[in-house]
Amino acid sequence: MNLNGLKYFLEVAKCKSIRRAAERQHIAASAISRQISALEHELDCVLLDRRSDGVTLTEAGVRLWKHGLKIEAQLRLVQSDIDDLKALHRGAIRITTVEGITENFLPEVLTEFNQLYPDVIFETTVASRDETVDALDRYDADIGFVYDFSNHHAIETFADYRQALIPFVPTDHVLSDGQEIGLAELLEYDHVLPDDSFGISQLIKRVAKKEKAKVAPRTVSNSLQFLRSYAIRNNAVFFVPVQAVYSEVTGNALAPVNLQCPAFAHRRLSIARRRQRSLSPATTLFAKFAEEHFMDWEARDASALTAARQKWWAPA
Repeated sequence: MNLNGLKYFLEVAKCKSIRRAAERQHIAASAISRQISALEHELDCVLLDRRSDGVTLTEAGVRLWKHGLKIEAQLRLVQSDIDDLKALHRGAIRITTVEGITENFLPEVLTEFNQLYPDVIFETTVASRDETVDALDRYDADIGFVYDFSNHHAIETFADYRQALIPFVPTDHVLSDGQEIGLAELLEYDHVLPDDSFGISQLIKRVAKKEKAKVAPRTVSNSLQFLRSYAIRNNAVFFVPVQAVYSEVTGNALAPVNLQCPAFAHRRLSIARRRQRSLSPATTLFAKFAEEHFMDWEARDASALTAARQKWWAPA
C-alpha cells in the first residue's frame, strides 16, 4: 500500500476537506487528490465522496480510516524504536491531559524528565476528560491523564494518583472559616462549573442528583483557568483538586471549604492509553517516570491543604 497516499487520506478524513488537509500538510491540493486517487485505484474502490463543501468517507473509506489509524500508530512506534537505537530515548511523546494538572504537576514532571532525556520532544494537548479519552481512542495521543476514569471498551489505565475534589472560595467568603456544610447547602451559594465534558461537572451533578440538590452555576466554561479567575472576582465557589490552585492557596487568594461529601474524597487521576497498544520506549519510560512522582505529589497536596485549613478555618 502507498503509505504517502494513506497518510494524506487520513489527513483528509480528519479535516473533512482536501483543501484544509493540503494547508496542514503544506502541499498542493492537487497533489493530495492524485495520491488519494492512486490509493483508490490500488484498492479498487472509492474512498471519498467529493462535494463542493468538502468530503465524506464512503463505507470503504470508513473501514480504511479505522485500519489506517492503527497502521499510523505502528509506524510511529517503528520510528521511535529506530530513534531509540540512534540515541537514548529519543523521539516524540504525544500527551493529551485534563487541565487540573497543567499548572504544577505536569510542567514540573516534563521539565525533570527533559533534564534527563533532552532528546525527547513532548506534544501536549489540554482537553476535557471526554476529549482526552476520544484522543486516545483515535490514536491522536500516546498517553493521557484523566480524572475518574470508569470504563471504555478501548481504553485502559495503568497508574493512579489520588486527588480529592475540593471546593474553594475567596478568603473573604463566609464559607472560608471552615464551617461544615453539605453539598446541597453549598450549591445554594454562587458557584461556577466546567462544562459537562469535564469529570468535575459530571461528578458534582451525579452526587447532587442523589441528594436532590439544585445545580445552577453562575457561569460554565471549558477553561478551569477562566473559572478560577471568575470565582475570585465574583466571590463564588470553585471546584478543583488542590494542586490546581497551589499559587492561589499559598498566595491567600483561595481557601478550602469544609464540605462533608465522601464521594469527592476518593477522586483519582489516572494515566491512560489505548488498550493493547504498544508504546514506544520513550513513552513507556516517561509514563513510569510520572507514576513514580505520584506519591510525592499526593504528599504535597496533603501538606498544602493542611496548611490552608490551619490558616483559615476557625478552631473547633
